[in-house]
Amino acid sequence: MHIINKAVTLIESMVEDCGISDNPVILEQESEVVRCAHERGALLRVTFGGRSAGIATDDPVRITTKPSFMFGASLGKPALRSAAAGILNALTGFLCTSRKLHACLPESHISCMKELESLLAGKKIWCCGTMDNVRDRFSSQLVASPEEADVILVSADGMISDEHGFIPEEPGEKYLFVGPSTAGVAVLTHSCHYCPYGRTNI
Repeated sequence: MHIINKAVTLIESMVEDCGISDNPVILEQESEVVRCAHERGALLRVTFGGRSAGIATDDPVRITTKPSFMFGASLGKPALRSAAAGILNALTGFLCTSRKLHACLPESHISCMKELESLLAGKKIWCCGTMDNVRDRFSSQLVASPEEADVILVSADGMISDEHGFIPEEPGEKYLFVGPSTAGVAVLTHSCHYCPYGRTNI
């Protein structure tokens, strides 16, 4: 099972008795151009119950739907997984289980990278996702396969595609999900998450 499908099954059990799964959720173009330094793609704002969250994706979907659209769905296309990941971000924000809902401000990017350097010092790294800035900064620590790595960094585009099934349903401590777009999935699957300056509100 893809990790996003796994996260959907977990949140379904959380909201099944709350009566909120058929309330509207809105996915729209993000007007505020503030991007996480580790993410790429179009920025969408996902709003549910007055709480918004962001998602960066190469396959943006602009629509008004319901959380229940995800339940039992195969989510076989990247665009559907992007929408589901965005909805998970907004729902975990609404349920107060995640506070990393939007990217930090650009002035925090240098501090974010310095903290990541400290966290990854001396470790072998494999990237599941593009993360050009990470690949440039840690080029001497990159390895050719996830099996060789001490830490597997997962960005939003890597999580959404995960074409080769590198991410298990229940990632261990070796996996580090990076950026606000991965927050909902990381929280729901109890995965390690890195987004030290991500914002709750914008």
